[in-house]
Amino acid sequence: MSEQKAMQFGPDDVEAARVTLAQARDGEVVGIVILTDEEVSILDGLEHEQLVPTPWIDAQGEADRSLMGRVALRSMASRELVVPAGTDESGNGVIAIKAHPGITGPLVLRRSAREIVSVERTSSNGTDWLFAYVHHEDDKAVVLEEEISGHGHHVFSVYPEALLGERFEKFLDPTSAALMGTSAKTYSAEALQAAVASLPQLKEAVAVSVVSGVARGSDELLNVSVYAGPHGVHVLRGTEHDPAREPVTYSLQEVGSRGLRALPAEVIPA
Repeated sequence: MSEQKAMQFGPDDVEAARVTLAQARDGEVVGIVILTDEEVSILDGLEHEQLVPTPWIDAQGEADRSLMGRVALRSMASRELVVPAGTDESGNGVIAIKAHPGITGPLVLRRSAREIVSVERTSSNGTDWLFAYVHHEDDKAVVLEEEISGHGHHVFSVYPEALLGERFEKFLDPTSAALMGTSAKTYSAEALQAAVASLPQLKEAVAVSVVSGVARGSDELLNVSVYAGPHGVHVLRGTEHDPAREPVTYSLQEVGSRGLRALPAEVIPA
């Protein structure tokens, strides 16, 4: 992939993406590659806004991101993960690089998904993220997953869409606290704000997550909040909204395993 102002994917990039999706196998999660913040940023193009958080880079404050990217390229070149793809007209200096297909494929897929479902999870260990990029190929739905740690490591894998709910359940409920589902309780926005400090299922949660979904061609972003353990797993939803799309009423519901696995489909706009 070249360092260029406009995102352009050539035939080799498209083929790499197809090869990546073809690695998905029924009932399995297949690891593809692990990249760091600075590797993802330089390969995607420093001039492009990142789709996902880059926590390690952000923690460096005012450090030169271009320099970090060039150092990352040197490291990848030494491992033959990237190779020079061109020089300027005078022959001085590399102006483009070509990545290994195992890297190019995931980077193309994260920019071309039909639907994206994400989780931002905060716990005593910090903040971590999970992004699922859903692709439809030959009447099959395959997911490219990007799990991002607070240390800035991006772990890419692929699997059939049938495993998406299970993957989200494990991420949302790290202590396996989801045991049963109950009826939802309704709160006005004011009543919920007043009750938050006294609701143990919210204030004592060990992991708090925001699940969001968006579909290509839609400007609608749907999201729910998940509070996990030690009092079970509870989902907070906005149920009625004002003209500015701000929730005016909420529902709070304890969910079991099945309810957690259904959340990715719930937040993808129809």
